[in-house]
Amino acid sequence: MKSRTLAAAMVATAALALTACTAPSPAADPSADTTAPPMTATADADAMTATVDYLEAGLPDLEGARIAYLSECVAANAYCQTRLAGAQEMADAANAELVVFDAAFDPATQLSQVQDAIQRGFDGYLFSPVTSTSGCSDFELLQQTGKPVATINSPMCGNPDYTEGSVGFVAMQSESFFRQHVENAFASCEGECEAVAVGGFVGSDLFTRWENAIAAAAEAYPNVSVVSDQPGNFDPAVALTVVQDALAANPDVEIVVSSWDDMTRGVEQAVVAAGKTPGVDVRIYSVGGTADGVAKVAEGVWSGTSVLLPYEESAYGFVQLARAIATGESTPGFTFLGDAPVVVDGPGEIFITAENAADFTPEY
Repeated sequence: MKSRTLAAAMVATAALALTACTAPSPAADPSADTTAPPMTATADADAMTATVDYLEAGLPDLEGARIAYLSECVAANAYCQTRLAGAQEMADAANAELVVFDAAFDPATQLSQVQDAIQRGFDGYLFSPVTSTSGCSDFELLQQTGKPVATINSPMCGNPDYTEGSVGFVAMQSESFFRQHVENAFASCEGECEAVAVGGFVGSDLFTRWENAIAAAAEAYPNVSVVSDQPGNFDPAVALTVVQDALAANPDVEIVVSSWDDMTRGVEQAVVAAGKTPGVDVRIYSVGGTADGVAKVAEGVWSGTSVLLPYEESAYGFVQLARAIATGESTPGFTFLGDAPVVVDGPGEIFITAENAADFTPEY
């Protein structure tokens, strides 16, 4: 039996080019309705405890087992690559074979890969859906095999978090996570202030969660006026244009919230181009917890970045799957990565600031 700690498995991907962290297919409908009923995800502390305890006790020897890693992305960017590393590290520790399927953000491709995986036969499935709707259909197909299915990254089947029938769900980017991120930024306003929001791709589940979070945060903080709320396509060049236009039309903006660190590079450039000082005249709050993002926060250029943990996301998902294969026991509930030891024993919260940046080691 082999076992390794998560801390020993940090992969050297920080130098890789960063694009979208969890982007939809480029074919996402730009005219799609981004409004949806708000959904509140509820973290299950027992699920996190059970997962960490099982890992620390030592993974089972699954020699001969074949696991299908069915993911919306594998090689597209550093986030996806780091997440694959987490699953592979755990598979190696359990003596299992990990067979990788990369849907490249395409629901049709993922369906074909799910069908292929079912035909080939696996002992379990680690599944990260491209979309909630297509993922639900794919999940139902996988369930018909009678083999355990652990899900990661994105809720599906219209659920805010865990889906009944899966052996576990590990994620960070729920609607509730984005709401915490935006409300943390809005809470920095002592009086009336104006804010700009920059998100991902219109038509994606991720953008819908982001938009719902902004609406909820704006209601909770009526002193904050969101004067511009636009997609940035996870692209720093697009974000640069969007924020430049917003600052030209609204020169009193104090806050910019962004949903991805790499895109936030464009936000920073726009603030500088407007003759303002990032971190002083305009506070920037990002999502990612990347090496670059944490460095910007430590320097005081950005006011914060909310962490994402791609390594733990897949690693813990594999642990839950291994538990189900070895013991028949599931890990029901939402294993929220904000409760992971790397956060709890590090910065103590998902919000990285200049004060706690030294307590967090970026994974990518």
